Amino acid sequence: MTVLEKTKKYYKWCWDVSLGGEFDAWGTSTYFIEIGIDLYPIRQIELYENGNVLFYDHTHLTDRYGMLCDQKLDISNLNEFEISPEEFERVWQSNTPINRDDYTA
Repeated sequence: MTVLEKTKKYYKWCWDVSLGGEFDAWGTSTYFIEIGIDLYPIRQIELYENGNVLFYDHTHLTDRYGMLCDQKLDISNLNEFEISPEEFERVWQSNTPINRDDYTA
């Protein structure tokens, strides 16, 4: 296991293509992902151009809008997208997702 794989990592990237289908009007999106030491996503935030926000984690894996990424990520390709844990937490704590009736910041 490399040093990179021994700590959680946080990433942000913009997706310049809309979802298509019934959610196409949401527009483009920005993804924030917390990656565990096993390189699988722990938490995922999706911020859409129209203001909609989606949160996914182990308590809410999937819904009609999407799902928590279920693939191990190759972080060697994500270095340019890395953000601080503080930035991720700020986004997680300052948004209210439309897909989580049980969510409280």
